[in-house]
Amino acid sequence: MLCSDCQNWSDRNQRLVTHPLFLYQSHAKTFMKRYKFLGDTALLDVFKPELKKVKVKQDWIVPIPLSPARLRERRFNQAELIARMMRGRVRLVLERADGVALSHLTRNERLERDNPYQVIQPVTGKSILLVDDVYTTGITLHQAASRLYEAGAKEISAVTLFRSV
Repeated sequence: MLCSDCQNWSDRNQRLVTHPLFLYQSHAKTFMKRYKFLGDTALLDVFKPELKKVKVKQDWIVPIPLSPARLRERRFNQAELIARMMRGRVRLVLERADGVALSHLTRNERLERDNPYQVIQPVTGKSILLVDDVYTTGITLHQAASRLYEAGAKEISAVTLFRSV
């Protein structure tokens, strides 16, 4: 049985199998604030054993990129650090255009935003595992997957550290 979010994406003919490791509850929110917004990247080591256990068929692990402005602001890409703790080859094949941070948008605004991703390296025939920190509405992963499929990727799945409930 699909969750309501997965059903909604399936109804849009956009199926993407996602594998969240943990639920996004109060302790996870505290972790994300310290990790993502305060730059305490050493906290991620707590999740290394779980990230090493992830077994999803893939040729490449592709972290969701930050926009150039957000990367300058934070000085690190939280999804890339997560991806580098996993087993597999990390490839930076996506770019993201600058725009409003998703945390400043409502659910409907997130779902209606234009696709900010662009594929910058050949992905034809590749099985890709997308990696992001938190799955909230699914729009980030689905838009990235859409661009990768358009560029010829064979199969795409995703892993997130947390899934909002």
